[in-house]
Amino acid sequence: MLKLKAVTRILALLTLTSHLGVVGAVCMNPKTWISGYKVPLTLETREAEAIVIGRVVSEQPLQEDQADPDGTTAYNVSIKVLTRMKGYLPNVFVIRNENTSSRYPMSVGEEHILFINRFGNALWVNACGNSALRTEAPHLVRQIKQRLQKSAIPLRN
Repeated sequence: MLKLKAVTRILALLTLTSHLGVVGAVCMNPKTWISGYKVPLTLETREAEAIVIGRVVSEQPLQEDQADPDGTTAYNVSIKVLTRMKGYLPNVFVIRNENTSSRYPMSVGEEHILFINRFGNALWVNACGNSALRTEAPHLVRQIKQRLQKSAIPLRN
């Protein structure tokens, strides 16, 4: 009887939460450890290795865990650069997107404004940052340009 109640509760919980979809990244404030943190735009603009507008051209699943041959550990996502705003990357570059709740969500064909970071040899996008689907952030490009202009070091003659 106890097992039946437990199974019923689990099934009810699954039914109630099945509509929630993919869970987003847990973004913790590095000073207070409170969740809901988003990297300030000025900080991310300054610290990103590159900032581009790009189109996702492919996504390749990686199965790197021998203990879980059916599981995908990460994705190599190929991005075609449409506009360079900061830094230099090849016309098509690859970012590593971990298969965890901290991954930045992208799909083939979408255009994104991306703040690119490097970890070792791998490029990645911080899901707690300001990267965004281009159509959902119409004012972001202007805001980035303003911050880049403010931080520019004047050229000496």
